[in-house]
Amino acid sequence: MSNGIFKGLVHMVVSNSERDRISVAMFYTPELGKEIGPEDDLVNMDRPRIYKKVTDYAETHWKFYQRGLRALHTAHI
Repeated sequence: MSNGIFKGLVHMVVSNSERDRISVAMFYTPELGKEIGPEDDLVNMDRPRIYKKVTDYAETHWKFYQRGLRALHTAHI
């Protein structure tokens, strides 16, 4: 996590009716029990931590995803 330095983008695709399109979905989930949080080198006095570290992000993600919400907001300080 970049501690808010880099922003994720919401995007959509505009398809071309004259050409075939192939999409490949790729996902990454941290291993269960693995602590994740902002990279320590990106947290300092000028840029304090804005996300707490979590160990159950994958489980939390799926609970929120099923309700159409983003789990990342639960880690915001």
